[in-house]
Amino acid sequence: MSEIYFTASGLSPEWTLDIAADRIRLQTGGDTLNTPHTVPDRAMDANVKRYRPMTEATEMNVEIRQGPCESESGISRPYSVQVKYKHTGESKYTTLSGCGAYVMEYRLHDIWALESLNGDVITLAEGLERPYFEIDSRKSAFMGSTSCNQMRGTLFFEPGLLRFNEVLTTRKMCPGGLEAEFLKTLQSTIHYKLENGRLTLTNPSGAELVFRKVD
Repeated sequence: MSEIYFTASGLSPEWTLDIAADRIRLQTGGDTLNTPHTVPDRAMDANVKRYRPMTEATEMNVEIRQGPCESESGISRPYSVQVKYKHTGESKYTTLSGCGAYVMEYRLHDIWALESLNGDVITLAEGLERPYFEIDSRKSAFMGSTSCNQMRGTLFFEPGLLRFNEVLTTRKMCPGGLEAEFLKTLQSTIHYKLENGRLTLTNPSGAELVFRKVD
């Protein structure tokens, strides 16, 4: 059974939705609907995904739309979700509305130290430490060091995508140009890959950061 990568929920009536690589499961009241996973349709002009799973017993349409969503319980989440479903033989869909979020890959929840920047192995000038960050997947946030300044910020995550946003640093002057190039590259990367204890961040323009996991 695959790990869940997206969850959503709503009230009036109470319901929950889980999406994993091999299934989509909707629970509402005493009813549980399970369907195989399907590849979502994507809107061209917005971050909107539409799943349309179907079985002999159930039809379901799930729309996930990026944008702040405040649930009826007062919790803010980054995606609004609408679910329409019906059982075989029913003429009308039941519509549910709520909020959701992607579940960050657990392997990212660690400390990562910079090994190379845009193809060059990092060499440290006197007085500098190796840039690193620690990811808190539960809060979608990170903190660490640029080489001589402390930094922190928020993370945007979807499967295969990882963006470092709202980066704040302390203001100490740093020797050399490592900090400036590191921060510029970090904030431009959008894709990630985890392999053999390495985290690689890239973007389509060729920017690349390679980090090693710190035990």
